[in-house]
Amino acid sequence: MTSSEAKLVEALRASLIENEQLENENKKIRDSFTEPIAIVGMACRFPGGVSSPEELWELIADGRSAVGAFPTDRGWDLENLYDPDLDRAGTTYVQEGGFLDDVGEFDAGFFGISQSETLVMDPQQRLMLETSWEAIERAGIDPATLRGKNVGVFAGVGGHDYATGFHSVPDELEGYLMTGGLASVLSGRVSYTLGFEGPAVTVDTACSSSLVALHMAVQSLRSGESSLALAGGSSVMCTPAGLVLASRMRTLAKDGRCKAFAASADGTNSAEGVGVLLLERVSDAIRDGHEILGVVRATAVNQDGASNGLTAPNGPSQQRVIRQALATAGLSSADVDIVEAHGTGTPLGDPIEAQALLATYGQGRDPGLPLWLGSVKSNLGHAGHAAGVAGVIKMVMAMRHGVLPRTLHVDEPTPQVDWSAGAVELLTEAHEWPEIGRPRRAGVSGFGVSGTNAHVILEQAPEQTSVNPSDEKARVLGDSVVPLVLSARGEAGLAGQARRLGSFLRQRQELDLLDVGRSLVRSRGLLPDRAIVLAEDREEALTALDAVANGESATGVVRGTAESVVGRTVFVFPGQGAQWAGMGRELLEASPVFATSMAECAEALDPLTGWSLLDVVRQVEGARSLEDIDVVQPVSWALMLSLAALWEACGIVPDAVVGHSQGEIAAACFAGALSLPDAARLVVYRAKAIRAELSGRGGMASLVAGVKAASVLIEESPGLEIAAVNGPSSVVVTGELPALEELLARCETEGIHARRIHRANAAGHSAQMDVLRDSFLEALTGISGGPSRVPLYSTVTGRLQDTTELDAEYWYRNLRQTVQFDPAIRSLAGDGHGVFIEVSSHPVLAPSVQDVLEELQAPAVVTGSLHRDEGGPRRFLASLAHLHTHGVQVSWGAVLGRGTERPVDLPTYAFQRQRYWLDPADSGGDAPGLGLEAADHPLLGAVTEIPGSDGVLFTSRLSLRTHPWLADHAAAGVVLVPGAAFVELAVRAGDEIGCGLVGELVIERPLLLPESGGVQVRVWVGEPDESRHRTVQIHSRWEEAGPRGSWTRHASGRLVPEEGGADFDLTQWPPPGATAVDPDVLAHAYDGMAEAGYGYGPAFRGLRGAWTRGEEVFAEVSLPEAAGKGDDYGLHPALLDAAMHACAFRTDMPGESPKLALPFVWRDVRLHAVGTSTLRVHLTPLARDTIRLRLADAFGAPVAAVDSMVLRPVVPELLRVGSGASKEQMFRVAWEPISVRSVHDELNVVPVTTAEDVRAVAGTPPGMFLLDVAGNGRTDLAAVRDVTGRVLEVVQAWLAEPAFQDTPLVALTQAGAVVQDGDPVPDLAVATAAGLLRSAQSENPGRILLVDTDGTEASARRLPDVLASGQPQAALRSGAVAVPRLVKAAPADAHGRPLNPEGTVLITGGTGRLGRLAARHLVSKHKIRNLILVSRRGPDAPGAAELEAELEGLGALVRVVACDVSDRDSMAALLASVPKDTPLTGVIHAAGTLDDGVVTSLTPEQLDTVLRPKADAAHILDELTRDLDLAAFVLYSSLSGILGSAGQGNYAAANSYLDALAVRRHASGLPATSLVWGWWGQGSDALDKLAEVELKRFDRWNSTELTAQEGMELFDLALLDRDAVQVLTKLELEAIWDQANSASVPPLLRGLIRVSRRPARDGATGADTLADRLAEASPDQRGKILVDLVQREVATILGYVSADEIGPDLSFFDIGFDSLTAIELRNRLSALTGVRIPATFAFEYPTAELAAEELLERLESHVGSPDTPRMVRGGQ
Repeated sequence: MTSSEAKLVEALRASLIENEQLENENKKIRDSFTEPIAIVGMACRFPGGVSSPEELWELIADGRSAVGAFPTDRGWDLENLYDPDLDRAGTTYVQEGGFLDDVGEFDAGFFGISQSETLVMDPQQRLMLETSWEAIERAGIDPATLRGKNVGVFAGVGGHDYATGFHSVPDELEGYLMTGGLASVLSGRVSYTLGFEGPAVTVDTACSSSLVALHMAVQSLRSGESSLALAGGSSVMCTPAGLVLASRMRTLAKDGRCKAFAASADGTNSAEGVGVLLLERVSDAIRDGHEILGVVRATAVNQDGASNGLTAPNGPSQQRVIRQALATAGLSSADVDIVEAHGTGTPLGDPIEAQALLATYGQGRDPGLPLWLGSVKSNLGHAGHAAGVAGVIKMVMAMRHGVLPRTLHVDEPTPQVDWSAGAVELLTEAHEWPEIGRPRRAGVSGFGVSGTNAHVILEQAPEQTSVNPSDEKARVLGDSVVPLVLSARGEAGLAGQARRLGSFLRQRQELDLLDVGRSLVRSRGLLPDRAIVLAEDREEALTALDAVANGESATGVVRGTAESVVGRTVFVFPGQGAQWAGMGRELLEASPVFATSMAECAEALDPLTGWSLLDVVRQVEGARSLEDIDVVQPVSWALMLSLAALWEACGIVPDAVVGHSQGEIAAACFAGALSLPDAARLVVYRAKAIRAELSGRGGMASLVAGVKAASVLIEESPGLEIAAVNGPSSVVVTGELPALEELLARCETEGIHARRIHRANAAGHSAQMDVLRDSFLEALTGISGGPSRVPLYSTVTGRLQDTTELDAEYWYRNLRQTVQFDPAIRSLAGDGHGVFIEVSSHPVLAPSVQDVLEELQAPAVVTGSLHRDEGGPRRFLASLAHLHTHGVQVSWGAVLGRGTERPVDLPTYAFQRQRYWLDPADSGGDAPGLGLEAADHPLLGAVTEIPGSDGVLFTSRLSLRTHPWLADHAAAGVVLVPGAAFVELAVRAGDEIGCGLVGELVIERPLLLPESGGVQVRVWVGEPDESRHRTVQIHSRWEEAGPRGSWTRHASGRLVPEEGGADFDLTQWPPPGATAVDPDVLAHAYDGMAEAGYGYGPAFRGLRGAWTRGEEVFAEVSLPEAAGKGDDYGLHPALLDAAMHACAFRTDMPGESPKLALPFVWRDVRLHAVGTSTLRVHLTPLARDTIRLRLADAFGAPVAAVDSMVLRPVVPELLRVGSGASKEQMFRVAWEPISVRSVHDELNVVPVTTAEDVRAVAGTPPGMFLLDVAGNGRTDLAAVRDVTGRVLEVVQAWLAEPAFQDTPLVALTQAGAVVQDGDPVPDLAVATAAGLLRSAQSENPGRILLVDTDGTEASARRLPDVLASGQPQAALRSGAVAVPRLVKAAPADAHGRPLNPEGTVLITGGTGRLGRLAARHLVSKHKIRNLILVSRRGPDAPGAAELEAELEGLGALVRVVACDVSDRDSMAALLASVPKDTPLTGVIHAAGTLDDGVVTSLTPEQLDTVLRPKADAAHILDELTRDLDLAAFVLYSSLSGILGSAGQGNYAAANSYLDALAVRRHASGLPATSLVWGWWGQGSDALDKLAEVELKRFDRWNSTELTAQEGMELFDLALLDRDAVQVLTKLELEAIWDQANSASVPPLLRGLIRVSRRPARDGATGADTLADRLAEASPDQRGKILVDLVQREVATILGYVSADEIGPDLSFFDIGFDSLTAIELRNRLSALTGVRIPATFAFEYPTAELAAEELLERLESHVGSPDTPRMVRGGQ
């Protein structure tokens, strides 16, 4: 073969290889788009108490229904919710549904969410967080390992009715409303909380939402966008609004049962639930060893499109989505066994769905293998957005159990379906799911009311092999003890975890304890609060788990709280003193790692020692004793090295080592600085030399003293030295024995703790060692240190050691010099080490380490390894557990072994839930709106003065629904309002009229509360008498008595104007000389009261303690949780009532059994403090039936006093007989539609664009000038000046020509303002010019008209009408006319984002008055810590230095900078100087200047002077901060911009620019708020420059001065609001009303004027009026009259503000008409005209013009002539 042929062959071979690679890659890509998706985790909560997939399956398999009564814990008005009338507004005709239990409960602390935020957070967010966590845990995955991963969250959710008007949201919590209620936040909340970085998408396609979410998750996984994904849905009815709406649509089954596909089907049933699936690619699940529960083979989603109705199901679309899913899966219809249908039980939807299934799955099936059909809605009800995922979980569980579960409530299949058209059968009974040689498969359908359909095909999970290869490697600590690792957040959570695990182990007896231990560490996350149970068997484990659950200590339990950050780890190797006979023997037998290391040490030691290391450890008969120094030191060395190896095998790898005395040899060897043979040689020689030369010649003693004190002690004792400095108060002294004995005696005398160190028979680290020096250095010459793998801290030097210097000389110094252990530990701590492990058989140095660290106040974890006589795996595991529970990472896999099985399905986390539920909003109505004042009291609704007298009247409504705690107060089985409540009402009434004393209150008859419904209450206070006393009376009437029912008086009394102080206190507590009531008597007190007939439920059981002193009784009472909070009461009735319960311990009536008696007369009741929830009670009997009360708070300070209270016995049988300032200063500009009519159709108009155009027609004045103010879309500052300057020139030219005196100027703008939704953002140049024009209008009243148009032809036609209207400013949109009006702003909805106190806020104009105000407010109120104050003069501005000092004194870091804010480069440099750790988070642009002049004299230079610091600076700030994460971008604007200040055209223009810029930023999603300030008074910088006469302008605007406090309150409110432009001013509205007919009121303010309107007429009267108008009109005008009529009626039907919004040629069906509204129009027009109109009228004549023409024709034909319209009446 030639070389060329060879090259060709090689090229062909390469090409074939490349083609094969490309084909493989292509196949891989194709396969990825169809790869099955594994369900590896599932979690759920559904009705019927279902809290897991297993419990859901039990409910389904048992054939149970979860439908039940309405919840009683959500504040619903259950009394009035149900009504069998199908059409009764505000009610539902069903009485049951599928509701979750305890839906308000949540473990906020676990997820790190504040209780305040949790209270406002939608319960669906809470449920999704908990179930997401559970789904991940159930997959055997630690959620923490997914943090930062591309995990997706796809959630279907709707029904966001929590924290709406139904509930009362405290003002301080409004800031959480947005994130707490937005649907989008639900998925984001899960990702944020768990740290996921994949897509987070919330889906709302109604009933198909969770399946659509699943579809999106599958796509995300297949595309590689997500590696794991959570998919599911949630549905919770926080209010009954959904039930009410469904009732109006009549979609609910009357009996509350969903009868899917049944002949008796009559509707669905509303239900709740949440379900979450954890998904990953099958290949990934197999790779990672995750158990596959089921497989998603395919998903499909489509839409009904333009079908037979928005909400009606569409059969062909359902068929298409099924076929699409089958095609994606590559399956035929016969490959699917069962469909979990949408199956809502509606007579319309079920037949359509069944027919679609028959046409798809029902075809082509094998005989005997029909498609089975069922619906979980028959068990649960329709769970809305969670319905689809409920079906998925049901089918996965069914596959796993091999059962086709039955569907409930089917009497017979619906006859509306031809069931013979295909092989589909209803599962009216459960069947075994047969094995037919392929995986089981199921389809799940979900069809949203929105028309979005979803279908999912599920497949049985594949067989999975063992997750791990055989684990032949032995466990490092053997098999005798199993650690069970628990963790939680909070002690209660830890107890709950232990309780759950204990219950689980008792239920699952078949499980091996070791498998459970392995599963705990493999599949559960590590949380801060930790416990480890060490157990050898199940019983020991259960005993220990019970102890943890009960918060008790027990053998085998190690507890601790993990630090979020622990320091680096140190192995501490001690010298002598830790040894004990038998040390290491157990580990030698149990631990392969330990045994291997000991064997290696023995191999090195035995030839040197001549004895067997392992024999000594095992205590073999005849082995050497540890009493000998030449034995104990080598053995200790080997033991320490082997323990260190064991620690390392358990995952505890040191970052440094330190050794004490001879322990340093082990440290150096372990660190790698000494070889094992060298270290063995060193330790053996050292020990032998000491024994041979020095044994018996000296000793050592340990002193509890500091090194300085010890040095003083031994100064007078020759022969003694400091051997070791171990800690701040731990020193070892060494030397000759006589001197040592003398020292010990002296220490005893002086009270210094000292002891001789046992077995230390040589004076180590002393001059005695000098004799060894030469022989030591000679014998060990060959020993030298090398580089270490672990840093070594030397106790010779006390610092980090270069290990290459560890030669014989160093080791001699180690033997001879003082051991610097304390300095070494200090060096380690200083270098960031915080975990110290003493590697020894007994901790001898750990206490010293702890002492050093405590003195340094360095947080640390210190532990030993073994303990004396505890040398086995259990003790080592306890030490390991100590580290783990304090946050040190342990390799539990090495300890427990991996095993070959998958993790056990352990219980999920034991959430410690508390209830978080907003109170229902006050249903008593809007008192001010009814002409009343709110009573501001939980028991009262409103208060009003009584005309003609000085009395007042309170009104209220009480019921067991609105005040459920009242149900816990009963007497003889009858629920009564407590007498204490009457006292509370009287006290509140006295507060209203200045009477601080309830002189007397007589309870004349009890007030009974009905079980349902309520009672109306009136509290009447009369006029003062001669002594200024007033009468008070309390009446009630049951609601069912009706408006003419009689009133019952329950109490009457006397209120006295007294403000007396308290004459007592109860600070000494318990009171001196008092005897505590027996605890058993106290515990059974309420039992005795119950025997007497008192029915006190939980809300009234407030007794907590009692004492007696003679006849006096003392007690402690607190307000039970069931009674609610006491904050809004003077003294909560349940608390005052509980104070009276102390009567149960009276000693003045011994032996008498209690009798039922109720309060009768209260005298001299004074309230000294309000809102307490705890009382100290002093009760003094005055007579058998009379007591006196003195009540104090928890600190003994007076709360209330009752001079006497008389009790009256009750005959039970007779009981039933007779039985906002700042908000007022917030406004906004609204464009309100008006109707205008023109008398001129043609105008003599001359268009002008320049001043030259104006001058050109000076000789022939036109009818008017039309000035086109066009910005041409440019947003640069040059465009602003060009347009504004050109407009100024035109206006000046026009005003300068006397001939144009009667020629008006019409300025036509486009995009000058946002008038309605959908308008483009304002053109900055046009808006600025408009501000200038408004000032020109103020200077030249009636001569300039400003019209903003949308450029449509319809608007052009209306221009003459607008001009004739006399409105100075208007807007045209599609022919409709609107004018600007100032209106009250809606209350802020907490939309804004709070300022970050740690960020930086920039204030321009920061040294001016308004800037200074803002700066102080930000620092003091918002706690801003970093401010940049910018102004022209900066630090040189007057008062700047004082301001800086003041703010820094408040804790802020302030920079005062001189900078030209209109210079872009300067501002860019300034912003670049903001530190990254305190980034810019807020901008307040308060800079500005004035250069006034009337428009005729205004120069371009004056315009530029004012624009630069305001408009130019704002433009620059906008550009430079657009990419920053700002919380606020605030622009200080002025009324001059919207009202048009005369003489301030340039200032008005600049402020108009700011307003427009704010709108533009807001539209772009950027923070922006333009604050249009009113008058700040003479102290503001701008107004300081105004002459006195010019300030009168504000008077004309009826604006009064804002105080600093008012201004800053408005500032805060404005930051919360969502409007981009907010007008903040104090207007005297009464003055405006007085000037209602005055031309001096600016048109902008006329929207605040009260006007009266004539009542409209309807029906036949309307026909009369219409007939009159038609009779009086000319033939040409009649059509116009009828067009107006149709427009008005269409506008009314659709809710338009103005009929002008309805164009005459606009199709009704393009603006929202449907069949219902078409009929309504027919009815209204028929009533008004008196003629019959067909139902198809709106369809045939769908515009106002067409409808009017037809009406006119019908009217003419009806009466015979258009000239006789009055005869219309006769034809009816």
